[in-house]
Amino acid sequence: MTPEKRSLRALEETFDHRFHTFPETRLPGEHVREGRKGSLPYGSGRLYYVFGEEDGREYLEFYAYHRLGDDHAKIYEDGEHVDLPELCSMYGYDPKVPGDEERKRAEMEREYRETLEDLIAKGLFDDEPVPNSLAVNSYLVLHGDDAEGGDASN
Repeated sequence: MTPEKRSLRALEETFDHRFHTFPETRLPGEHVREGRKGSLPYGSGRLYYVFGEEDGREYLEFYAYHRLGDDHAKIYEDGEHVDLPELCSMYGYDPKVPGDEERKRAEMEREYRETLEDLIAKGLFDDEPVPNSLAVNSYLVLHGDDAEGGDASN
């Protein structure tokens, strides 16, 4: 972080507005002041966050995992919000186009793997165990065809 800490009030306000329907999902003040990563309850899921600096701007990056859908973004010190790729295991394809299912599945797996590796490299999943459903889904996406019984989608 920068030697002289800037105000992160706009960042906190953007975060609070984004998660206003989950009152238990509030950033601890000491984490914001110290730039300390952590995690919070998020409905039936979990929200993981890290602080960082990019191009002279401080930010909070979070990954919110929930059974109804994920959310991954950066919020900069000025409140700017930027959506980032989520761990998506769905894909669409045209059954009339030969090889389209295989191409789309391979693309989904590549994007999933890249996103998961990025989240791990940033330390987003270091402090708390990931939810079991995230671990199972990641295993099925990345190793499903290797599992006994073949294709994990059957």
